Formats: sequence, C-alpha cells, structure tokens
Amino acid sequence: MHQSENPITLKAKKISKSLSEVKATSDNVEFIILPYYNSLEAIPKKEKLFFDLNNFISQTDKNATIAILASPILANDFCAQLKHDIHLKLWITVKLEKPIEHKNYLTEQHGTLLILTRYKKSLQHTKTRIAYTYCPCCDKTAKDYGGKKHLYHEFGTLMSDVWRDITVDFENYPSELINRLCDLFGLPQYKHLNVYDQREFYKPTNKKHSFIQFSQTENYYSAKSKLLNGDCIEQLKTIPDHSIDFCFADPPYNLNKKYESWDDEIDIKKYFEWCDQWLSELARVLKPGRTLAVLNIPQWCVRHFKHLNTILDYQDWIVWEGLSMPVRMIMPSHYSVLCFSKGKPKNLPAIERETNSILENKAIETYKENFCIRPNCISKRKRLKIKDNEFVSNVWYDIHRLKHNSRRVDHPCQLPPMFMYRLISLFTNEGEFVLDPFNGAGTTTLTAQQLNRKYVGIELSEYYHDITTQRHKELNSGLDPFRKINDGKPKAKNSRVERLKKQKYEVSKKVLQLEIKTISIQIGHIPTKDEVTQYSKFPIEYFENYFISWGEVTAAARTTGMTENRVNGNGTYHIAEQQLRLFEEQRIKYKKIAV
Repeated sequence: MHQSENPITLKAKKISKSLSEVKATSDNVEFIILPYYNSLEAIPKKEKLFFDLNNFISQTDKNATIAILASPILANDFCAQLKHDIHLKLWITVKLEKPIEHKNYLTEQHGTLLILTRYKKSLQHTKTRIAYTYCPCCDKTAKDYGGKKHLYHEFGTLMSDVWRDITVDFENYPSELINRLCDLFGLPQYKHLNVYDQREFYKPTNKKHSFIQFSQTENYYSAKSKLLNGDCIEQLKTIPDHSIDFCFADPPYNLNKKYESWDDEIDIKKYFEWCDQWLSELARVLKPGRTLAVLNIPQWCVRHFKHLNTILDYQDWIVWEGLSMPVRMIMPSHYSVLCFSKGKPKNLPAIERETNSILENKAIETYKENFCIRPNCISKRKRLKIKDNEFVSNVWYDIHRLKHNSRRVDHPCQLPPMFMYRLISLFTNEGEFVLDPFNGAGTTTLTAQQLNRKYVGIELSEYYHDITTQRHKELNSGLDPFRKINDGKPKAKNSRVERLKKQKYEVSKKVLQLEIKTISIQIGHIPTKDEVTQYSKFPIEYFENYFISWGEVTAAARTTGMTENRVNGNGTYHIAEQQLRLFEEQRIKYKKIAV
C-alpha cells in the first residue's frame, strides 16, 4: 500500500500495438511491459526489440517519463545500449509474485522496473510513502523504530527503489504496479499512463544459453593467505590462472568519496576502462565454474555487465536493500551484487554442503519477510515453535549498514560483516580461496578467516593495509575485529554531514524536537531560531549545539509521529487476522500432537 501527496492520478490507457507501430508524442507517462527472460538467448529478435525500444523512447516528448518492466538480464543488456538522449533515473526492484526456484542455486525473487526520462534534470514525481508492514507474530511494525517514532510519518516511510510491499506476476496484467505509477507520476504535466503490453509480440524462445568453454584445469596458488599492498592490477598479474575459488570486488564508486589513496572523481570513461582491466584479471584468476561478484550501484553495474558478458557467463543479480543516506524523495536502497561465472556454474556450495558451521548457518538463513527482530518476539516464536526462518533468495533485506562510529574503523566505506559472511558462505567451502582486490580495512579477509577460508586481500593504500594487518593480528590473538570500540571516532567519513563533537546532553534530543513541535502547533508554522528563543523553556544553545542542522531540530514538527502498534480506522489497536491465523495454526498443531 502507498500514499502519494496530492497526486493528480493518471488514467491508465491500454494500447494494443507493438512498439514499432506506435509513436508517442503527447505529454504522457509511457509504461512498457516485457516478458521475464531468463537469458539473452531467450529474447526473440533481440536487436529488433532494442531498436524498437530506443526508437520509441527517442520519439517521446522531451518531458516524458518511460517505465519498463523486465527481467534483470534484459534490463542490463538494454541499458548498456541506451541512446545518449535517454537517461536512466532509477532501477527499481519489484518482488515477483511467483519466485523462480532453482534446485542448485538462489531463488530468483525480483523483476526490474526501469525508470527512464528524456530530460536530464532530477526525476519529477509525487512524494510517496509506503505503508508500514507488521510482524505476523507480535503485530508490531516489522522494523523497531526505538526512540525515533516521533520523527516518522503515521502512514509509513518514504518510498525507496526496492519495492517489496507489492508483487508483480509476469503472466498477468500488473494492476497493482500500474496503480502505483499512476499516483507516483500524477503531476500536472501528464495526462495518461499509456500501457504497452509487449508480451504477445516478444514471447520468449526455447533457446538455451550456451556457456563459454574454459579449460577445466585448476592451478595451485598458495598454502597460506596473503595481504598484498600495491596496485590491484599489478598484484593480480602475479596470481596464476584458474587458481581462486571466489572473487569479490567492491570498487570505488567514482562518487567523490574520500578514500586515502584514490581519486574517486576521475573521468568516467577512464574509470570504466580501469574497471575493465581489473575485471579481466579477476576473470583470468578465477577457477572454472566459480563466481565473480561485483558490488556497485545499479547504473554502474550495467557497465560492468557490458564488459563481463563478453568474457564470462551471467549468473545472477543479487539485490542488497542497503538503505543509505536519504538524498532524494525516492530513497536509494538498491545496491547490486552482479554475479558472473566462469563457464557453467558449479552447484552453490551452501546448498551442496551436508553440514554448516554455526556462522555459516546464521549467514545463509534469514528471517521470513516481516518477522521482526525484537528479542521478546523472537523468544515467543521459539516458544511457540513458529518457523520464522528460511534459506536466502537473491533479495537481501535483512543486512543493515554500519551506522555507529563505535563499529567503524578509519575507512569511509565499510561493509557490514554479515554481508561478507553471507557471500563467502554461499559461494565457497572451508579451505577455499577468497580474493578481494579492494580490501580496504579488511572486512572481506577478516570474515574469510573467521569462516576458515583462505584469502588474498589487495589494497593500494599502505595506511589501510596496515589497519587490516593489525586487525588480523587481533583476530589471531582471540579478539573480535568487529567488536564495539569506544576509543574515539574514526577520521574517515562516508557522508558530507559534519559530525557533532562529543558532549554531555542536558536534555535529550527527542525532548527538544518535541518542544519544537509544540511551539510549531502554537504559532502555526515551523519556528525560526528567534521564535524558539522567545517561546522555548530551553536555552537556544541546546538546539544549536546538539543537532547537525536546523532541519534536524525541526524534524518532528514536519511530520506526524507514528506508533509501532497496528491501528485500525478508529486509531485503536487490534490483532491482525494474520496473527490470529498464525496462532490458530499452532493451536491445531498442538492439538494433533496431544491426540
């Protein structure tokens, strides 16, 4: 369920023609539905389809917005061939109504909704919120909002680019998705949402993917793990062909992050030429049948796909819902793990293993969607023997970014350990080699060691290399390298927001924010500093010193506040049908056992 602010809801209009037969010139939003292709070979007349898509989009109005529903592999290949006057604004993940299960690999659980425009400026859309979801056991919100409930809206949170609250069935008409697009783009400049269902015109073929043939010879690399300090391409050239079991890369994103020895704002053409070089080296050292995984933003993964698809075989597009700083009204949550195999992929090690370690089990299993992680609810589910966990799919919604400085070392972009535990547990077995060419502060190599894998960590910066070396020494001595540290904050930052100095709070920030909300109600608008000085019972210095910005000071006054308990139309708490059904199932189960 969603809620858009003041939308001029568009009328959906079906157009039963192929793209080559129509010309879109009016002020509308164009929505194209394509089949879910499992491989590029399954696309009939791919060149013609891509020509028709590019040609159709190029003929739309200069203010047009175009949405395309497709499978991830088609979206990758098409976006790599977009015309220069077409701009990819969003790659939205939409949950599949009918997940595609594989015996020896991850279940495919998502389709792709591309949002393209003819204009260069920021995407124009309504402010849209997604309703809260609730735990089927305790019936509280799936997320625990703790002491920040006063900062959230009563209906839900701002929309992100990962849509798990609705589903799409590629065999049926996507009414739910269309309704959302009609509200999301319900702006004065648009009249209709034109729907072009192309599934009858481009039905998938039965042609299977032909894997690239590689020598099946595996070469020996080393008996010991290694931390290498130097340029990744030069260091990779010292590693034999076909000698590494799993390669993972989280490269500098070229988004102006402050890395210690890296210019993260180099010319984009040079950036991707450089990426192609180290990707080719990773492909060379990878063993036959094994996986190379690259983490990046979707727009950059499209370019990685273009190169990798010429030297390896596409395997998967794993979606990590890793919400970062809210920099726009559609929050960036979608981070892609682009997976390619060297020839036909071997069965997923995590599925083939007969037994897993405790850490492996924790990594490859996840709580089922919407089950919360409140300790009392987890205990209750265990007591009632409710099965709340399952093997992970290719949508990861349960791993959260490191947000507290006490968990960070001096590096701007640190992945959460659980992210690497999961990748390494899925794609390798104990004793196998894991390689990371951008090892940074050592998350990959440290988690590999904890999982009893061998590792190769390459890092350009001597400073980060030394940090990693020291952390491995701590691990060898029995210390947890990811423990909470209270000896000061790291120098490196992963955002431009200034940090506050460490200080004692005479009054909690929540109390101050609610004070601003009270003043706002009294005077009928968001107060200025002068008005806070005049009306507040607290010194203005509290507001100036305890917060990053005036926007943070007034945050509670600009929203409604929320409750974690489900409410009905009258604002009263009630037990959801899903929760009652859950308990009834358990009651029947126990009754049968008793008999």
